[in-house]
Amino acid sequence: MKTNFKKPLALLFSGAFSMFIFTQCDSPNSAQEEANEAAEETGEAIDAAGDQMEQTAANWETEQDEWENKLESKISELEQNMENASEETKAEYQESIDELKSDLDQLSNSTEENWNDVKSEVSNTFDEIEREFEGIDN
Repeated sequence: MKTNFKKPLALLFSGAFSMFIFTQCDSPNSAQEEANEAAEETGEAIDAAGDQMEQTAANWETEQDEWENKLESKISELEQNMENASEETKAEYQESIDELKSDLDQLSNSTEENWNDVKSEVSNTFDEIEREFEGIDN
């Protein structure tokens, strides 16, 4: 009698191959674990972005306060200098004071979105006034 080992051998190899493939595929538990890890990483990224936004907002508000103090100080300085100035120079001082007060209002009403534009405008005005009154004797 001749034994035919082809069929049982084929079944054995196909079974072993199927087991190998099955174990190599993601099981539902491992897919769930990967999804949980991805969700956790996403949550951490969102938290980090939120922290960064809070830090940026705090920096913007601090910078805004610094600029307001700088303008208020310059206005006070110009008002003191104006007291002893000639009439012509007083008019120039008053014009500059009015510009700075307008800029101060603009700073106070600025938002985080328009802060860089406002700061640039105010900085230009401030520098212009600094140059204008540099070396002026009352």
